[in-house]
Amino acid sequence: MDLGLKGKVAVIMGGTSGVGLKTAEMFLEEGAKVAICGRSQERLDLAVSKLRSIGNSDDIFGLTCDVTSKTDVDAFINDAVDVFGGLDILVNAAGQSVMGYFFDITDEQWQEQIQLKYFAIIYAVRAAHPHLVKQGGGRIININATLAKEPERHMVATAATRAGLLNLSKTLSQELAGDNILVNSVSLGLIRTDQWERRRLKNAPDMDPEEYYSDLAKKRNIPLGRVGKAEEVASVILFLASDKASYVAGSTIETAGAIGKAL
Repeated sequence: MDLGLKGKVAVIMGGTSGVGLKTAEMFLEEGAKVAICGRSQERLDLAVSKLRSIGNSDDIFGLTCDVTSKTDVDAFINDAVDVFGGLDILVNAAGQSVMGYFFDITDEQWQEQIQLKYFAIIYAVRAAHPHLVKQGGGRIININATLAKEPERHMVATAATRAGLLNLSKTLSQELAGDNILVNSVSLGLIRTDQWERRRLKNAPDMDPEEYYSDLAKKRNIPLGRVGKAEEVASVILFLASDKASYVAGSTIETAGAIGKAL
């Protein structure tokens, strides 16, 4: 199926690992041009190297960027537009959870989550908007989590800010529709990413990875009986970015193996 992504320019905030990197790979495979960013130069170099093994070097742009810094975000998006001549798709994939109950979470951790879940998106949308308008419209896809609708006490700061991002995404979808910019969200459950790998190595370093994730799926009562894969999320992102989703706006697509119970 031709998704109509050939020649499109996709900017992925936080595209050096996990879902963001897999999304960049799949955009390249569809013939799109991709720009990724990350805070670590080392991880960025590894990600760019991996992307170059998949696609043409001229279709790949990478730059170090702290997504919570307006200056960094403006520079990254403007540089990507200069390199590729435009911008069609913005994917806000940067994210990190913090575990802890209400009285365990410090002010610094709250601020970190607010910066990452709110201002990182605000900065990116502001920077991308004029370029998307110049193209005649485009897509903005925000990566969220089932926590946005179903909070868990041990992840209070992440859940609360995820809920706010869901509200922000819906509002943006209405405000930007007049510019032919379609804003949607992808809501994740348990997905096998670098973040979960770090948790596995910390909590069960001697356990077989497949056994670990199988047990995790059972403990979390995932109806499909397994943890999701990054490419399964990326496939949904590509659909929302494609010509096939030309009337989808303001929606949240759960990619969570039926784990979510909220309507």
